[in-house]
This record gives sequence, C-alpha cells and structure tokens, in this order.
Amino acid sequence: METKELELQRNRLRIYAMKLFGLQLSPAASMFGEIAQVLGHINQQQLKAALKLQETFRGNGRSVPRVGEILLEQGLLDEAQLGTVLEEQTRISSTIDDTEETRLENLASRARRLKEKDLELHG
Repeated sequence: METKELELQRNRLRIYAMKLFGLQLSPAASMFGEIAQVLGHINQQQLKAALKLQETFRGNGRSVPRVGEILLEQGLLDEAQLGTVLEEQTRISSTIDDTEETRLENLASRARRLKEKDLELHG
C-alpha cells in the first residue's frame, strides 16, 4: 500500500475512533485540510494560513469561505484536486455514518437479547 493511502487509512481510523467514543471531531474545514495534506496537495503551513484567514473573515462578521475555496482562490489547489479531496471527505463521512449506524443496530440488538435473558431468569 502507498504511503498516502496508509495515511488516509490512518486518518479514517482516527476519525472513526473519535466518533465511536464520542470525542470531538475536527471541524469539517480542518478535516478537508487534513485530507488535502495527506494527498500532498498542500502543506501544514498552507493549511494553517487558510484556517487563519477563515478566522479573520469570522471575526469581521463576513461570510466565511470554506477552506477548499480559500485554497482554490490562492491557487494552492486546482479544480481536480478540490474534487479529489471532496470525494475523499465524503467517503470518510459516509463510512463513519455507516459504521455508526451498524454500531447502534448492534447495541439495540444486544439490549433486546439482554432483556429477553432477564425475562427468562426473572419471569
């Protein structure tokens, strides 16, 4: 497996684990930036600058552009790279949602089994 694919897999697992244990997930903008970094489209300094620019917009009460829009506007991403990052972000989100749904179904099933067992034991 390629290094970039391994890094993406590691990020997917990290995000899944955070969601599974109810920990705070990175904002979507930051997740977009993390994915763009892993894919080698931008570096950490460029991401920090884009996030800082977002905060400037937010502080001025102006409409806040998305990280991808900022990076595109600055010429740090092209349309194809933006699309690739968005596809990966969607894939990660849907994987998390599917996994979360499966986990909740498993918990509900386990609760039903425990209730049935309790009824058997206690009448």
